[in-house]
Amino acid sequence: MGTTRLAKAELLLFFLLALHTVDHAVNQPARSLPEGSGAVGIAGFALVAVAIVFALGRGRMAAPVGLLAGAGTLLGFVVVHIPGVGSLADPYADFGPNALSWALVAAPITVSVGVAAIALAELLGRRPRVTGHSVSESP
Repeated sequence: MGTTRLAKAELLLFFLLALHTVDHAVNQPARSLPEGSGAVGIAGFALVAVAIVFALGRGRMAAPVGLLAGAGTLLGFVVVHIPGVGSLADPYADFGPNALSWALVAAPITVSVGVAAIALAELLGRRPRVTGHSVSESP
């Protein structure tokens, strides 16, 4: 049967989140990160991991959890890095990142939009339909 599009997109997102984390540690200048930003990052990894498990298992919750993972990752990157809002802000423009750092922000943002779009399409494809006297889920 193979891996679903949603699972593939979520696996790619997880990999890009890992690369983004390595970039923080290895490629970016040393700086003090906002308190709580580490917890946000861990929560993001956990949410994407849970979404992957649901997608690989082809469970009913795969699409809703995938939508949450995609939208949540997008929101997290925007709130923390682009432009950086509130107490968790670590705006990239403030420390002059190189092209690799910008790419490792742009790629997860782009893929998170893709994850959310795939999940939403799956959710909309499962709308209940009425046939005769019964209600069933569309495939």
